[in-house]
Amino acid sequence: METADKIDTPGVKPLNQVWTVGNFLSVSRILALPILIWLHQANNFQPNLEMKLIIVYMVLSDFLDGFASRALNQVSEMGKWLDPVADKVCAAVLFTYVWYIDLMPSWLFAIILLRDVFILVGSLIIKKKRGKVAMSVMAGKIAVNVLALYWLVLVFLPEMTQLILILKYSSVFMLVLSSYIYLRRMIDILNGASYK
Repeated sequence: METADKIDTPGVKPLNQVWTVGNFLSVSRILALPILIWLHQANNFQPNLEMKLIIVYMVLSDFLDGFASRALNQVSEMGKWLDPVADKVCAAVLFTYVWYIDLMPSWLFAIILLRDVFILVGSLIIKKKRGKVAMSVMAGKIAVNVLALYWLVLVFLPEMTQLILILKYSSVFMLVLSSYIYLRRMIDILNGASYK
């Protein structure tokens, strides 16, 4: 696969390899979702060791997919969109679940979904107009991680109401900030700015 610094280089032909280590980690994170939810319901909505192990795997795979792609020289156009799509699918499923079992307010659930739809549509527009997908921004990764902490506390520590409140409004702040950064970057890219 092409490396990140060669993606824009003329004459570099990407390989047709799809199943890289990074892409496998991204897909496996999505496949872990139904198991996680089933374990929570099967254990009477109480967390257990198996759930904790799956959460640890999902968090590690989120950090390792990009690292593995760069370290193994397997950065690809597919990987650049698959990693954020896996993040979005995980966030959508997990937050739909906690909203469905009434652990999260509907207004926050709506903000999360609207932001993810906005980013997905923006990515598709960039791909159509410029021919390649833009990589995630750091603010987006931070937003996902703050949301992940919020989800973890909701499910594993529901009695910590003060921490839940702090994480809820930190999530809102990061969702709004990252949306603004994505919007500005999309406008710059559509106006001809170079990007990875």
